[in-house]
Amino acid sequence: MQRRASAQKRSLSQQALADLEAIAGGDPRQRHRLALERIAERWQQRLALPWEETPESLIRSDRER
Repeated sequence: MQRRASAQKRSLSQQALADLEAIAGGDPRQRHRLALERIAERWQQRLALPWEETPESLIRSDRER
């Protein structure tokens, strides 16, 4: 790692971070964007939850307790 750091004119710490970034998949901003896209896709594919009662009736029954 020391040779690679010298060849890239980086400190050992900088080289370690660069190596970790490469292992993790490159640019952190791009990984973040891809993760948000996957979350949005899953959110759109989710099924609606069936509710037997309306929100108003749930609130009313909670107030009456």
